[in-house]
Amino acid sequence: MNRKILSIAMFTLIALFIIGCGTSPTPTPLPTQPPQVITVVITATPPPATATPPQPSITPIPTVAITATVVAPTKAAVVTAVSSSARPAPTRTPTKPAASPTASALPIKFAAPVLTRPIWTEDQKDEVKFPGGAIVFDWQSVGGLGGDECYLIQANTEPVNPGPGIGVAADYWLVNCGDQTPKGYSVKFVLESPNRVGPQPTYSSLLLQTSQMWAHWSVSVVKNLGQCDPGYTYHCKYAPISPSNKAYFLFKGN
Repeated sequence: MNRKILSIAMFTLIALFIIGCGTSPTPTPLPTQPPQVITVVITATPPPATATPPQPSITPIPTVAITATVVAPTKAAVVTAVSSSARPAPTRTPTKPAASPTASALPIKFAAPVLTRPIWTEDQKDEVKFPGGAIVFDWQSVGGLGGDECYLIQANTEPVNPGPGIGVAADYWLVNCGDQTPKGYSVKFVLESPNRVGPQPTYSSLLLQTSQMWAHWSVSVVKNLGQCDPGYTYHCKYAPISPSNKAYFLFKGN
């Protein structure tokens, strides 16, 4: 009887053991945890008091050379650039220049005339006597002249022995306009004595208060521009069209 009970008990234990090993217990779920919130606080740290903020880099601007072209002004327009910072020069009334018979330059057309006499050199010492004699200016032709082209004679005198109140004198004459003397041949112009009466020009404007003078003279070719002195065609406005040649001689009183 006891043996039968023990056999049942052992069978029961083995059955329980087999059932327990074959079935996995159901796990109990853990409670849900609330999400964690993390707050990050960023605090800007100010720079030290002596710190200098970095400066942005600056790319230098390349230097460009500017060349100014100076153009001569024309008659059509003359433009003057004035700086706004420049101070204007003080206004001054200009001194009135002496009247001049010359005008704007023209192209040179002829060579300078060659002077023949009167001249004073080491080899040739010409004298002209006054008041009775005449001054005969002699030079070589430059060729045929146009109708408004003339020879210009200019003369001035100075004392051989300067002194108080003597001074100097000067005059000019447009002569032989339209002259057709062949080139190289003699051309003359005569200044008569002031003692001679007539239409011929005289050298009265060249005389000084002295008995001996140096007389300087020159010849050139000019274009006669008209506007002559009334009743005196030797004094007209002109423009040079050749260089001039110069000489001098002794102008001596009798």
